[in-house]
Amino acid sequence: MQFRDLVKEVGYEISFESISEPRVDGVTLSVIVNRSENATDLLIFPHPESKVTTFQIDFPNYITYSVVYDDYTVWKDDEIYEGESFRIYKKSNYLDYVKKSFRLDQHINHYSLACFEHHIDIISTDKPIVTDITL
Repeated sequence: MQFRDLVKEVGYEISFESISEPRVDGVTLSVIVNRSENATDLLIFPHPESKVTTFQIDFPNYITYSVVYDDYTVWKDDEIYEGESFRIYKKSNYLDYVKKSFRLDQHINHYSLACFEHHIDIISTDKPIVTDITL
């Protein structure tokens, strides 16, 4: 599955499970999230009756990332992105900050996971690899 496929999905909620920097087999950043149409399923997961899909999103390379608890996120009307829970930004303050701060001349992308209790932003030169790891 491609990250862009998740961007196209509507009507889903996601919850943040974990983030790590394994630095093995071409993966430098790994994020695990749970997805469901019903937010209650995410709150009671792992419950046998909950309908949850778990995704591992691996980045072969990243420049920076940020995880912010939702109570501290601020809506910015001037930002432009595709997607609901899984997002790709075309314009964002974070992307502008990274480009200016690190003086990058290469093409970089801003990926985002708008979880119901966290907001995760990743700036990367590489597309993420998405794996369904639901057991």
